[in-house]
Amino acid sequence: MTRKEKEKEVAWLREEFLEVRTMILTNYQGLTVAETNALREDLRKIGVKYKVLKNTLARLAYPDTNVARLADAIAGPRGAAWTADEDKSPVLAKTLIDFAKAHPKLELVRGVVGGTLVDPDQIDQLAKLPGKAELRGRLLGTMIAPVSSFVNVLAAVPRSFLNVLKAIEDKKSGPAEEPAA
Repeated sequence: MTRKEKEKEVAWLREEFLEVRTMILTNYQGLTVAETNALREDLRKIGVKYKVLKNTLARLAYPDTNVARLADAIAGPRGAAWTADEDKSPVLAKTLIDFAKAHPKLELVRGVVGGTLVDPDQIDQLAKLPGKAELRGRLLGTMIAPVSSFVNVLAAVPRSFLNVLKAIEDKKSGPAEEPAA
């Protein structure tokens, strides 16, 4: 790699690192090229970037970014999966956890979520969280429940009254008598 290419790579990484909301570092040592490409494809499907880091270039790019908190973990063979979209954090973690279960040679090293360092156990917990959309749906359901219960209570009185009137009507009309043969 020429010096110009390295400078271009550092500039690109810096731009990416400035926008990162969630980044998870992996140790990919032992994965085949096909497995690494499968991981990239899985992450690309959910809109997440994955790159095998050149440690020296990454160190030049991360000062004054959220990623700088991962400085100690960027050593040895490291791959990084990241997203600028906070909503994708649980999906990113789940995808990596699922892939690591299927390919035990992939090791989750450490991550940063919203500026907070997380270890592999916390990444596993993050993977179990529902997404923002589901949480909003649950909150809306909780907020609507008392109102819908109140409406059902108000509707019960007229409904019961109509049922009583229908029963009286059915009783008065009675069964039709059959003529004698």
